[in-house]
Amino acid sequence: MIRYYEFLSNGITSALIKNGSVEWLPLPRFDSSSIFTRILDEERGGYFSIRPADEKYEIIHEDYVENTLILRTVFKSEKGKAEILDFLPLSLSGIIRIYESEIDLKLDIKPFFEYGLVTPAIIKARRGLIFRNPKSKEGIEILIGGEYVPLDNTEFTLKKGKGYIYLLYSKDLRYGLFSNKGFVYSEPYEALNKAIKYWKGRLENAKKVNMYRDAYYRSLLVLLGLIYEPSGGIIAAPTTSLPEIIGGSRNWDYRYVWIRDASYSAEALIKAGLLVKARDIISFLTAMVDPSSKSFDHPLYTIDGTAPPAEEILDWLEGHKKSFPVRVGNAAYMQIQMDVEGAYMNALYEYYNTSKDSKYVNEIWWAIEAIAEWTKRSWKWKSTDLWEQRGVEEHFTHTKVMNWVALDRANRLAKELGYKNEAEEWISIAEEIRRDILDNGYSQKLGYFTRYYGSDSVDSALLTLPLYGFIDAKDPRFLKTLEKIEKDLTISDGLLLRYKDDFMGSVKHPFTLVSTWLTRVYIRLGEIDKAKKVIEKLISCSTSSLLLAEHLDQNTCEPRGNFPQAFPHAGLVMTIVELEERRLV
Repeated sequence: MIRYYEFLSNGITSALIKNGSVEWLPLPRFDSSSIFTRILDEERGGYFSIRPADEKYEIIHEDYVENTLILRTVFKSEKGKAEILDFLPLSLSGIIRIYESEIDLKLDIKPFFEYGLVTPAIIKARRGLIFRNPKSKEGIEILIGGEYVPLDNTEFTLKKGKGYIYLLYSKDLRYGLFSNKGFVYSEPYEALNKAIKYWKGRLENAKKVNMYRDAYYRSLLVLLGLIYEPSGGIIAAPTTSLPEIIGGSRNWDYRYVWIRDASYSAEALIKAGLLVKARDIISFLTAMVDPSSKSFDHPLYTIDGTAPPAEEILDWLEGHKKSFPVRVGNAAYMQIQMDVEGAYMNALYEYYNTSKDSKYVNEIWWAIEAIAEWTKRSWKWKSTDLWEQRGVEEHFTHTKVMNWVALDRANRLAKELGYKNEAEEWISIAEEIRRDILDNGYSQKLGYFTRYYGSDSVDSALLTLPLYGFIDAKDPRFLKTLEKIEKDLTISDGLLLRYKDDFMGSVKHPFTLVSTWLTRVYIRLGEIDKAKKVIEKLISCSTSSLLLAEHLDQNTCEPRGNFPQAFPHAGLVMTIVELEERRLV
């Protein structure tokens, strides 16, 4: 396991921290422009660092406080130790850093607005600083609690002892930390205790497991931390433009709610017994359903359900490890993805199957009906696939399976709720889709399911066919497909590519979610030892604090792509629960 960035969240925004330095912090919310952007540009990105004033020191501990999203960092120099507790206070757009130190510390704060583009005006305050955006009334305020000595405008020596640095964002500084209203904001030590209690409490009702417990609880915390609490929407990842390939251009903004990723995350929370939060996600998605056209007009939405900004390149930033371009917004918003309705319907069905909450499902019957009717009209069309290739439309086998899932789950819910006529109609069309897939998505000549109709290649999404109940994992047609996927896409033991190539050329690194799909297939085949080996490989390639990115370097296990990613953490939760259930049989 390697040390990488640590992830903090309070359900409003998030931060990434490394070696005592805040390197990423969008404010006021997940998808806002960042105040600290060093993760995307070493020179002009901006950061918020606390470290020993001594030149020679080491970090002897950097990990979370128990099952929380509060980070504890311990420094050690020849003169003593220093401990910092970092967390995002609940319900506020800011960060609090509490320290207790035997040595002097150096505080260095270099914020910039609009992703490093705008230099702030600096105003000295009685116990800190105000950084104001010269283009607006917004700003951030820094309150220093403890003894300190200014070194220059943005650097301070924090004298040994106890203290804190309180950073709060204000859209209008007239109502900020140093205003007459300032007394209403959190007191740092009380805010810490509330945050610890809050995050621990989020896991109290989670299903208990004995296998891979640390990875299980950390994955649940990542999923919970990616939920935007005011709306219930869950983002795919808290970062933008962390490259899939260092030096390459596969750099995307993932700070939005993808129907597919969100549905999969809801499924994971359902399996873990966290039904209330799963329902929050489903309710957000339901609010996006358009009953008069395509059910989900777009594959992704902002965290408040509105249209994402147009994709643009921030050409003043050099990119993570000089991987240009840096993008904000995501042009996949314009794609017509036909698999997402099935993802939503499966999550909704799993929620009902676990909760038996017929009152809730009856209240949103209009959405079920809209999705079934849309799928009935559209399933024969070509589409982009779940991998969001740009400018590529085919009859993708996985997409067709998700069309089947949409109508199969709609049929099951209709039967449960007494809609007999609808149930009969929808299962009839689901069977028609099934026959089409078996005739065209499965190649009699090759003996396996193909990536799209008429293709001779496979992609890892075909692993989901038995996971959704489309075909039995032991069916010879699927076993041959599994064999082909293992042969063509395995790049290291337990690590697989999602496919060989796409519209941007060859792919390089394994996709972390795929390992969890493979494990769940092995569980269904009764090959538990193989399943454990794959999941242990993935866990061993997570960071030292058990976080996973979208991809990883198969040689070094270094994270690649946006981080941490909901997909693999959701997959881990489902895999561990299924292994636990298998163990108890």
